[in-house]
Amino acid sequence: MTPAPSRSGWRAALIGVSRYVDPEFPDIPAAVNNVADLSRLLTASTGSALAERQCSVLTDPQHSAQVGQVVATAAREADDVLLVYFAGHGVVDRRGRLYLALSGTSRDHPEWSSVPFATLRDELIASPARARILILDCCFSGRAFEAMGASSSLIDGQIDIQGTYTIASSARNEPSAAPEGHRHTAFTAALLSTATNIGLTLDQLYQKVDQTLHRDGYPRPQRRSVNIAGELRLFTPPAARSVSGGDISIATITDQTTSSDTDAAENFEDGRRFADQDNLTAAGNSWRLAASQGHTGAMNNLANLLDAQGQAREAHDWYRKAAERGDVDAMGNLAMLLQQVKRLSDAELWWRRAAEAGNTDAMYNLAVMLDKSRRLDEALTWYRRAAEADHTDAMHNLAIRLRYRGQLTEATTWWQRAGHRQAQRTGEKLRGPVSRKQSR
Repeated sequence: MTPAPSRSGWRAALIGVSRYVDPEFPDIPAAVNNVADLSRLLTASTGSALAERQCSVLTDPQHSAQVGQVVATAAREADDVLLVYFAGHGVVDRRGRLYLALSGTSRDHPEWSSVPFATLRDELIASPARARILILDCCFSGRAFEAMGASSSLIDGQIDIQGTYTIASSARNEPSAAPEGHRHTAFTAALLSTATNIGLTLDQLYQKVDQTLHRDGYPRPQRRSVNIAGELRLFTPPAARSVSGGDISIATITDQTTSSDTDAAENFEDGRRFADQDNLTAAGNSWRLAASQGHTGAMNNLANLLDAQGQAREAHDWYRKAAERGDVDAMGNLAMLLQQVKRLSDAELWWRRAAEAGNTDAMYNLAVMLDKSRRLDEALTWYRRAAEADHTDAMHNLAIRLRYRGQLTEATTWWQRAGHRQAQRTGEKLRGPVSRKQSR
């Protein structure tokens, strides 16, 4: 097997602008969450596995020099892969030139108060990196908070940079969604959710993000590749087997079943048999062995067992390992454990990822958390998605919230679907989060 490549030559520069002085630019609170969670994924051992020093995060810069320092440093130090991500507003001047808006940008004078895209382009060109990835989740108009206007083929070829793979949040002059009250913008939410599936190439990542946004009724992203293969795997750990891919390093996941995979599966099944026989010691030993061999289901089940035995710290570690490898059950279980120890922001993050991956309990628990923090619009969205997936508690809470909003007909429908025989009355109590652990 070819040794795994080092990622010492990788660098990332993540910029998120959430607050604006000019009233023509609505604030975008989700932009800060975008870069924070993207950084967390890039530095995770089961994500890109970058060291924290390799991933620079800049939020709410006031001046272009701040952006220049972060991007120029990353571009100069990268000799393999350079990633630049921007979330915020964009501005197009009368000559069709693109600018990235900063907190202090003036809508009337972007030339003097923002980052000209041409300057960013020059930094990318000058970088010695063999592959450059540019991700833009930005807008060009000061529209209402619910929509950010974006352009993605991005102003007549300005982004045609040799050796660069570009993904933009929507098509030319089409609004990119930044739903009010959501943790992330629509595009970056889809990107983060998709990226938990390790092994995806850039092309596969883009395609799945596109499918997710199209399914949910959001504007569809665009991409452009200039002399760079879409086979590069941005979020795959470097421990995966590597092969040469032209003039860039490409980490690949083999589709062949190895003897180690077979052993892990057998040990996992042994654990389930022992558990069925109530021999939890033997079950734990089998699951621990399978978990050490990389079996995410075993990691999740072992964590469940450890948590039940009061060993929450070790349970947390196994849940996280499985969750970071894309195990949806482990994501929900990890969120539950984090909530119990009052790490609410982390719990919300993992419930959100599990919910976006289709876990109905996570949808409901996320909605309950949002409801308690008075983010009612987004709470209703997740109550509804869970209810439509036949989650009874979600139907119950959705009916109550709809009644409070005066939507009595729909409230009655969901109340009845929740199994209530008596009519809903004022003062009905909301149900709390579900606490059942998911096993494999």
